[in-house]
Amino acid sequence: MKNLTNFDEDSFAVYKDAVKRKRDITKKNVLIGLESRIEPQFILYAEKFNDKKIYEITSLGFDDAEKSVLIDLYQYNSYVIRSLKNKILDKQIATINATCQYCTLNSVETLDHFIPKEEFPEFSVNPLNLLPCCPTCNSKKSYLCFDGEESLFLNLYLDELPNKKYLKAEFDFNNDIPLVTFSLYNPENIDRINFRTIRNHYERLNLLERMREKSNEIITEIINSLRTYYKLDSDIESLKNFIVDEENENKEAYGYNYWKSVLRLSLIQYDEFWKKYIINQ
Repeated sequence: MKNLTNFDEDSFAVYKDAVKRKRDITKKNVLIGLESRIEPQFILYAEKFNDKKIYEITSLGFDDAEKSVLIDLYQYNSYVIRSLKNKILDKQIATINATCQYCTLNSVETLDHFIPKEEFPEFSVNPLNLLPCCPTCNSKKSYLCFDGEESLFLNLYLDELPNKKYLKAEFDFNNDIPLVTFSLYNPENIDRINFRTIRNHYERLNLLERMREKSNEIITEIINSLRTYYKLDSDIESLKNFIVDEENENKEAYGYNYWKSVLRLSLIQYDEFWKKYIINQ
């Protein structure tokens, strides 16, 4: 999981472009009539975004017709949104720009409205409010974002991810392959509020269980590759050092608590793993 680089062009120009391309004249006229009210909201969003206080934003009052038209402005397959998604993804480093950073499990196939468009329809096409993610995370996040000032999810534009441990992997070796259990912990004293946001994010997106479900294939690959290497070089410490070096590079590329790196680095520390699955095979 890595922090994302936010859109840094004129956000309100995206709204105006989306309105300009609207084919329904009646809806287009409604949207044009709303511009003088919405532009100050975009300015406010940018100010609160820079201050990392978007939880302070309150929505304008819209009638049902206005709200519907504003929400309808966001069409995922429209030219404006497709172009915007590409611009946002192009700003990310190559190793992560195709992967949902909410979970690091699935591909980016949608954009999440961090502040929900159902409550804040004026931000339905605000680039600062749109984060690339997978459909699973988008669905699980739903309409939630804050409980007062407390963030229920990581905003990867704003919430800086710490280069400290918070994800742990433990193993059960009583099966054909090791079974992993992921959990969160805070051995390096991450700031209390930051760690609470991380915990909220993992719990509400069910990440620990989703990572566990994805792990069997990864563990099988690890075992198969290590058996091959072990036949060529039976020096366990040398193999461990090779994996540590490799995963340190992966952590730099994919995030300090990248689940695959945590899994591999934890697994190789168990003597039982080497004896049962590598040496005695």
